[in-house]
Amino acid sequence: MKLADILKSDANALKLFSNAQIQQLENSLIPDDKGERLHLTCLRRNKKIQVYSANKTNPEEIIRQLYIIKLNQEYGYPIENMELEVSVQMGSATKSADIVIYDNADKKDKENITLIIEVKKPNESLTQGIDQLESYISALPTYLGVWVDGNEENIRYRNPDNKYKYERFKRLPKFGESIADVLATYLKKQDLLDVQDLRATVNMLQEKVLANDGVNAFDEIFKLIFAKLYDEQSKKPTEELDFQTKKGTKLQPAVEALFTKAKVKWKDVFKDKEELELSEETLIAVVSELQEYKLLETDFEILDAAFEHMISGDSKGEKGQYFTPRPVIDIIVQLLNPHDDERVLDPSAGSAGFLLHTFQHMLKTQKIDDKDRYRYAVNNLYALDFDPRTVKIAKALMVIAGDGSSNSQQANSLDLRVWNPEDKTKFDNAIASKFADHSFDIVMTNPPFAGDVSSGSGYLGYYAVARDKKQKTKATEKRDVLFLERNLRFLKPGGRMAIVLPQGRFNNSSDKELREYIARECRILGVLGLHGNSFKPYTGTKTSVLLVQKWDAKKCPKPESGDYPIFFATNTQAVKDNSGNYIGKNTHDTLAKTDLPQIAEAFAEFAKKERLSFFQ
Repeated sequence: MKLADILKSDANALKLFSNAQIQQLENSLIPDDKGERLHLTCLRRNKKIQVYSANKTNPEEIIRQLYIIKLNQEYGYPIENMELEVSVQMGSATKSADIVIYDNADKKDKENITLIIEVKKPNESLTQGIDQLESYISALPTYLGVWVDGNEENIRYRNPDNKYKYERFKRLPKFGESIADVLATYLKKQDLLDVQDLRATVNMLQEKVLANDGVNAFDEIFKLIFAKLYDEQSKKPTEELDFQTKKGTKLQPAVEALFTKAKVKWKDVFKDKEELELSEETLIAVVSELQEYKLLETDFEILDAAFEHMISGDSKGEKGQYFTPRPVIDIIVQLLNPHDDERVLDPSAGSAGFLLHTFQHMLKTQKIDDKDRYRYAVNNLYALDFDPRTVKIAKALMVIAGDGSSNSQQANSLDLRVWNPEDKTKFDNAIASKFADHSFDIVMTNPPFAGDVSSGSGYLGYYAVARDKKQKTKATEKRDVLFLERNLRFLKPGGRMAIVLPQGRFNNSSDKELREYIARECRILGVLGLHGNSFKPYTGTKTSVLLVQKWDAKKCPKPESGDYPIFFATNTQAVKDNSGNYIGKNTHDTLAKTDLPQIAEAFAEFAKKERLSFFQ
């Protein structure tokens, strides 16, 4: 049996270990006579431990044994220097440390402890685990400990001058290497590690480090991310980075200097007066968590997921706006099949997921080189959103993807007064010029569903869909309905749109006039019904994706008969489980477990058969 079979849903959470290390432990598994239970022989205690039966598994022991292998093979720690389940006196209570490493195998007293390791099963709370680990370190005369769950390790270093102050340590010392040796080495750009998942780290920073610091955690983390992005972008591979803790050197001046330069470079992201608001102590704690990771040109989905985690369930949910599942975005991009000369807009962009997946799609299908990567991002990808925080996220992700951050702007896409030069109070020439009506080839969006726009807003009267049969402006209209018309105004003739809508828009009798409006303005290409789990855990609202192409004599001529085929499909294999967790470790893995790729293939065949312009 494979470890993946034992861990079941946690099978993807062994990224920390090599295939050889996993294979070594798998080879040591011992079945009982009936084949109903599996045991392994503990590498240190040389005794059998049950790790699997039909009713119970022991994932923590699996992670512990794998980490013993890693400590021995990669860092050189002798197994005889290790002890397991070591008692730690915590006031009147006695706890057990999972792994303790001593300087000398013959002197195993607390004064000779080198390292404490706290082992958790995959996907346990990082914050709680680190709290437990740090309490052990504080109770003993040692300075270093490791929290490990199989997916990642977090090395904690206790401040010698304050036993209750901790920071993340740069790397685990090898056997015989001192803490001072590690502190004396500094990170170069070429040393940065690919980040696997930042969500747990960001959550820990919000809950543990910044929660009681009197600052806005989102804003401060965001400032530091841009400071780090500037540092990475301005350094050669062999140059030392400024965004790191250095023994005997104040961190604050270096990071503040980076942020000042970042503000100049990306002046549309931050206001001139914005400054870092973190103390030296807090700054060390936060920077130590982020310093070893490479952010620039990393897999943007990892940062996207971290940012989504930072603000999901907050103001976005209150507005009925939820991040579109990334696998769903990926398929929508495939359905609209963007070309490298087309301008793409999301007028309710959130963190610009549609644009980033479009960018990724172009890299895969058009073989864009580094020069064209920048050109494409700057000239072809555009985002608008009303929420200043999500606009900042979009800008950051566009910087990472290709430095098209200036095309992500804060604005209320529905307020047409912004585009009206006769309106002296609302008109914004910069927005109106860059995001002009009838100038985009593709619009992809998931607009907010909640709330109505009233006639008192000052712009409802601009919309045809907000007028009754007597052409009088209604008292109110739903936001998603207004976005339908707004998006069509953004499109060129022959342009195409994908929009996520509540299922009711497609079958409610009260929406008949809306459906007739859509049919007059454009060809209905298809409707994709999404699984009910798609937006969990935030909402169970049933949604569908509407695909249309604006009528045009050349690209999308109206059929003489008035009739034409429409593509219909239903997503029956969800991208998320009932709890709202993705069923795969990344977009590619998740899609492979659903029927969405098959739906995309079927639509491509349909589009070619119908000779749709964007599949020619």
